[in-house]
Amino acid sequence: MCPEDHKIFIFGGFDFTMSTDELFNSVMLIDAKTYKATLIKEPAGTVPSGRHGHTATYWKDGKLIIFGGENERGVFLNELYIFDLRTHTWSSPTTYGRKPVGRSRHAACLSEEGKRLYFCGGFRQHTVMSDIFCLDLETMTWSDSRQFVARYDHVATVHNEKMWIFGGLTQDMDRPSEVIWFDLRTSAVASLRFDDRLNDGEDDDGLRIGNGRSRRGTPNQDKRAGTHFYAFCGSTVIDFMTHGPAIHNTETSITSFDLTELRWRTLADSSCDIFSGNSWAYVALSGTTAYLLGSALYPEYGIENEVICRILPIDLKYYGAAPKQNLQSPTVPEAESLNADISTLFDDRETSDFVITAIPDDYDGPGSTSASAPPQPAGDNNTADASLQVPVSDPIYVHALILQTRWPHFKRLSNSRMREYHRKRMHIPEKYSTVRALLYYLYSDTIATTVSVVTVAKLLVLSNMYALPRLRDLCISRIQDGFDVAIAPTIWECAKIAQEDVLRTSAARFCLRHWGRVVRTKSFRSLSKSAMLEICEEVDLEGQVIMGWDSHGRRRTGSSNGGHDGESSGAMLDDGASEADMAMVEDIDSDAEGDVDAESGA
Repeated sequence: MCPEDHKIFIFGGFDFTMSTDELFNSVMLIDAKTYKATLIKEPAGTVPSGRHGHTATYWKDGKLIIFGGENERGVFLNELYIFDLRTHTWSSPTTYGRKPVGRSRHAACLSEEGKRLYFCGGFRQHTVMSDIFCLDLETMTWSDSRQFVARYDHVATVHNEKMWIFGGLTQDMDRPSEVIWFDLRTSAVASLRFDDRLNDGEDDDGLRIGNGRSRRGTPNQDKRAGTHFYAFCGSTVIDFMTHGPAIHNTETSITSFDLTELRWRTLADSSCDIFSGNSWAYVALSGTTAYLLGSALYPEYGIENEVICRILPIDLKYYGAAPKQNLQSPTVPEAESLNADISTLFDDRETSDFVITAIPDDYDGPGSTSASAPPQPAGDNNTADASLQVPVSDPIYVHALILQTRWPHFKRLSNSRMREYHRKRMHIPEKYSTVRALLYYLYSDTIATTVSVVTVAKLLVLSNMYALPRLRDLCISRIQDGFDVAIAPTIWECAKIAQEDVLRTSAARFCLRHWGRVVRTKSFRSLSKSAMLEICEEVDLEGQVIMGWDSHGRRRTGSSNGGHDGESSGAMLDDGASEADMAMVEDIDSDAEGDVDAESGA
């Protein structure tokens, strides 16, 4: 991907469709905005020979670096070429120092400051390479090689002075589930592996580091069925697992790995499949948009069209996977200073010219419903509605000019000269903590770290109601990191109200996997009866409750839902739900074994 020019660059490869194995040396550019493909017919300069198994790395100013590969005679190459995207010119720069031996199917990545290009692993004459070497792009000088790990067909990235590798094959053709990194300062090598057993009953499986410490993660990440494509977004690695080579394989997912927290998380599973109907071959990334490139798949004939004719853009922000630096305040020092200065004015009574009130956090009476109503004028007697006698929170002191600039809804309200404009006072019928978090975001462009995940989930509803897309992205990112049994029903309900289908599905599946504990939480009991019915209906029609065992080793007895003869568990939560109904819902154990299989019906 050439992000500055919004172009996807394709070079080399071989002809698979005509079974000629002809190697290409042509360049094709795909416009990432219009998806128009252009073949560069007569590039200038020294054009490299046809090859496959090479690496192409975007450097800067429209320049890409090609290294290695294998030619039509089976020779493993160690040539270095640069292609200028803007002038369509090839060049072969003079390099200094000892060149690495030729190879193919290796990995390449730039240093974080973009001044060094690293290579590692690869394949050469039936041998898997295990070295790592570097090219200084300012002096075009090769460094001496160092030993890393034998791997090929893998991908690599540099973060925090460490090179990380994902995927690939070993000398024995194994697909390792490890994540391995190389410390570029000390040459130390470390790895993380994924255990098969659950870690303290959590949803994700344990991730083991060298000394046995565990972190949450997805088990056997690379050994799962399917084809994996990795993209790197700052400190986040995105794994797109598409359908495997077998037509009957339907498992897909989008997961991410945080290089700082060393944790996997699932962003979308097979229920959100967007990969069907095509065979994907490559991934390219620009900003927060990933592009999968592939060909049409015709399963009814058992064949696939091996011509690159499909492109699938994926908005990573939609799945809550945007890199953290893109979700924080702008990195320009002046912008950071401006945000910091403006945030000091928040809730400043002396300089404010407008007051906003909300519903106190400790009030749960009539009128304390979830986000569904627009702001309204505050009452005169410390109540939002005299007929309901809903109490009003302490005032939050704000500045009308800032709100008009940052909040389209408030700007419309001011321009229409409604009563709130003249009274310089407005009541928002939401809990105080949620309203305060919203207003603080308008001042600082961030969500305060002290805000709870439950409040962020409710803030997500307001971001949808008030059309604040950046706030929505911040909320999704924070919520994805904060799933917990105690709050999962609230996240599910807020995602449903905000029409965030991917998050709603993830929260529903989390609830079903931990059903025994979820139904005993305060957040589940606080759901409306209709919401309880809806969350029960998230299970497949043939789904069943799998019973666990009590502390005495006896099998518990309880309800099941086979979806037949009207014996659906949904019937236990009708409009006349009582304590007995809730007891029926809770008639499974509260440990990790009391869950619902939402897919297989078992």
